[in-house]
Amino acid sequence: MARKRSSDAYGKLVRILIVLFVLALICGAGYMLLDQSIKAQEAESIAQAQRENAALEESYRQAKAEEATQAAQQIEEIEWPTPKAEGWDVVDLSNYPLTNTRTYSATRQELITSGMLLVNRWHAVPDDLAACEFLGVHATDKSIATANSGVVMLSPAIDALGQMLAGAKADGLEHYNVLEGYRTRESQQKMFDKEAARYSDSLTGDALTAKVVSAGVSAPGTSEYESGLAFNMSRYLKGDDIMNKKFHELPQSDWMVEHSWEYGIILRFPVQGYPNSTVTDKSYKTGQSIKLDIYRYVGKANAAVMHIMNFCMEEYIEYLIAHPHIAVYLDGQLKYEIIRTEDYAGGDATVNVTRTAQNVAVSVDNMNGSGLGGLIIAMSY
Repeated sequence: MARKRSSDAYGKLVRILIVLFVLALICGAGYMLLDQSIKAQEAESIAQAQRENAALEESYRQAKAEEATQAAQQIEEIEWPTPKAEGWDVVDLSNYPLTNTRTYSATRQELITSGMLLVNRWHAVPDDLAACEFLGVHATDKSIATANSGVVMLSPAIDALGQMLAGAKADGLEHYNVLEGYRTRESQQKMFDKEAARYSDSLTGDALTAKVVSAGVSAPGTSEYESGLAFNMSRYLKGDDIMNKKFHELPQSDWMVEHSWEYGIILRFPVQGYPNSTVTDKSYKTGQSIKLDIYRYVGKANAAVMHIMNFCMEEYIEYLIAHPHIAVYLDGQLKYEIIRTEDYAGGDATVNVTRTAQNVAVSVDNMNGSGLGGLIIAMSY
């Protein structure tokens, strides 16, 4: 009897254990299913949050793009001042931003050779200009006569000079001769020392330098010839009546005074009544009062403004400092747009220009010396 009760108790225990095991399995399976469900919900929540964030970001991006488009449209809708219907006109756009822009990159060499590097007694040539390539003028363009094979200049000046002389020839004028172009620092030093020797017995220091400069010999580093963009124009030393006249007395000189700007070339040192009676004095700005037949390449856009407004180079840069965005029109049609930016710190430069500009020239103006200062960006249309 005792054995039967023991067996029944054992069987009951086994059944209880089996039930407990089954319950454990059910609980484990339920936990796993619940865990998977929770993870699935978490994953779906994360995915939903990512979708919502992406939608918000896209909505924000579209809103910013629409805002920028509207701003650009508002800018473009601002009408510029109306230019004169006839003739040349310079319009001040200083209160108007540059629109529809792209970037333009210019090398340091381009910046110091594109034309607007100011050189005078107060603004010296940067040392790195000497490393640029100077070309033989006549060897580069056989149509340009030079006093000798040693006359060299920078290529932008040679190209403009060749075009100008071709224009003069089309108008029936020839016999042009380039007397001198680029002058090295060493050559300028020799000329300065030779002139200084004439006064060194009585003068020294700044007084001696001032005397030499007043005699027409610039201090080394400050001669316009050292820019590589200037040249002294003369005439052939042969022929009949040409032999007996100085260059400024010839129609060739008058033609240059009237037309050289059309090719991006200016009379560098205007003196009252010289080279002819149409010229007004600018010596108080240039610092040069001696009568010289020196011309200088500055680029067509810049030369046009100087001609229209009767500016010398110094006056023009001062004008751009006060009016850093201008447009130049001919008979109501936009020809040039010019921007001046501040604080060029050296090296290559990237600037904004209009997408519709056909040609772009960027030049440093050297107002801070050493080839620094502002950048003058000239766009042609």
